[in-house]
Amino acid sequence: MNRREFLTLSSITAAFTAATGAQEKTSGKAGKVDDDTAVSYITETEKKIRLVGDYDVCVLGGSCTGVFAAVRAAQSGARVALVEKQNAFGGVATSGLVNVWHSLQDTEGKQTIIGGLTKEIIDRLQNIGAATGKSHYILNTEELKIELDKLVMEHHVTPFLHTFYAAACMEGSRVKAVFIENKDGRQAIRAKVFVDATGDGDLARDAGIPFNIRDGLQPPTTCAKISSLPKGFAGLVAKYRNEFGLVEDRGWGGPIPGAPNGMQMCAYTHVFNTVASDARQLTAAEIEGRRQIRATMDIARKYGGDENKPFLGSLASYIGIRETRSFKANYVLTEKDVLYGKRFPDAIANGSYHVDVHDPVKGGFIFKNLNGTTVTVAPGGTTNGRWREATTENPTFYQIPFSTMVNGRVDNVIMAGRMISTDRGAFGGIRVMVNLNQVGEAAGVAAALSVSENKTVSNIDIQNLRGQLSKLGAVII
Repeated sequence: MNRREFLTLSSITAAFTAATGAQEKTSGKAGKVDDDTAVSYITETEKKIRLVGDYDVCVLGGSCTGVFAAVRAAQSGARVALVEKQNAFGGVATSGLVNVWHSLQDTEGKQTIIGGLTKEIIDRLQNIGAATGKSHYILNTEELKIELDKLVMEHHVTPFLHTFYAAACMEGSRVKAVFIENKDGRQAIRAKVFVDATGDGDLARDAGIPFNIRDGLQPPTTCAKISSLPKGFAGLVAKYRNEFGLVEDRGWGGPIPGAPNGMQMCAYTHVFNTVASDARQLTAAEIEGRRQIRATMDIARKYGGDENKPFLGSLASYIGIRETRSFKANYVLTEKDVLYGKRFPDAIANGSYHVDVHDPVKGGFIFKNLNGTTVTVAPGGTTNGRWREATTENPTFYQIPFSTMVNGRVDNVIMAGRMISTDRGAFGGIRVMVNLNQVGEAAGVAAALSVSENKTVSNIDIQNLRGQLSKLGAVII
């Protein structure tokens, strides 16, 4: 980080800390501040909170993971509420502008390993020219917003947009209800089972599931849609970055189906040294991310040639967060499990995306192929890394077990999304959307089964879960 970037982030975070007086610790109990004498408090007047709904399943977080959880729970007979803080569903895919869904096949392209709602949404988008691809898919994520709306309404899920999860109401080892905040003020939703698809695991934290925040988190990225960029744009950014207050970095970009003037989705920078589950750091990161977009635009304007008129068409409505809290579940998926394709009796998802860890200092990518071969992609570098050939000992896909999504100390919370229980290496592979979409589907069916079987989420019939997912179109192996 150079002096300019450091001062920018420091001034924002210092101002926010002065106003709030607190920040989240990177490990230990969430919400605890080491020195309480440094914090001022105001006591909120006790009041009754209006109950706005009583459901079988409440899903917190309306990313594709959360939407798919809600839909699968509804298809399994549950009454479902879906809470989303943004004005649209889709999470990083829509509000974050990340429009790539990776392969639905194994590494050799011979076996389909992902189906279900991921395939259904791709088919819907392709029918209107809003998705392209075969081995991987490029989406028009504005159209995706509308398809997710339709999916939610078709299955009679009760949606709450512009609504924040605020706190949990605990009753022993169960979450009795959650408090939400929206235009109607503070309210409560009661449910039998809760799916935490918030990304950061906000409910899981409040319910007491242990977590940590690893050192050297993969840094977040602010994405943008930009048209009429000069050829060699990434090279220009690398060459002139110092002049515009950018540090050594590496990113990527790609087309948008049907977009005019060569409009691209651009993700060329990172906001380093950010714990995005901390309110003040998240605020600073949002502002810094937009500054970085302006800096890359200024480079294109100054050095891209007179014939190029770059146009900023859209900015992500929130920064693309890769990694924050990591929770402890009944099983912790390991890098070795992923790289060597360990099979699990409670497997609910399959993936073939390689281990991909973004450097927390310089933004380069560290890829590990299925046999553990490491290929580092430094800023400005490229890779020709390949998967090794498939054999019985060297499978071409990995699996995610249901046991990474639940912790026995909390009876009725299922974790779905990037906070499921993994080590750093495994997380580098499983974190992409096509994998976490499947995790959402499993969470929804599991939640409904917990209700119908009257069992805690850790003790549902796993083979029933796998069977129900298969009947619904998921690929269960």
